[in-house]
This record gives sequence, C-alpha cells and structure tokens, in this order.
Amino acid sequence: MQKGEIHMNVDLKTIATFIGIAASLAGIVGTWTLMQYRLDQLESQQSDLQKELEVVHQAVEKAGLDVKCLICDAHEIPCPGC
Repeated sequence: MQKGEIHMNVDLKTIATFIGIAASLAGIVGTWTLMQYRLDQLESQQSDLQKELEVVHQAVEKAGLDVKCLICDAHEIPCPGC
C-alpha cells in the first residue's frame, strides 16, 4: 500500500449489515408515509361526517320544534317560537 492510498477491507457481513439497516430505514419511512396518508384520509372523513352530523342535528332540532308546536296547537296552549 502506498502513502495516501486508502484501502478498505469490507467483508460480506458488513455489507449485509449495511443493506439490512438501509432496508429497515426504507421500511420505516415507507410505513410512516403510509400512516400519514391514512391519517389524512381519516381526518378528511371525520370532517365530512362532522358536517353530516351537524345537518342531522339541525333537522332533529327543527322536527322537535315542529312537534312542540303541534302539541301546543292541539291543546290550544300558546308556546314561544310557534
């Protein structure tokens, strides 16, 4: 070996170790990316369901008010909001 020359002695176990570490890191990054994608989808679905729930809640409140007014009308009782 001459002065300034770098000689690397890498055996198969070292190469296999590096390949294993690289594969593990790639798997971790891939899994995390997939989980972020799924989390974004779930947040979007939750937002959509929240909007639907608000619409249903308003419809139930209106139906409740209608029923209250029908009861008041049937018993000839003055009710606020009717």
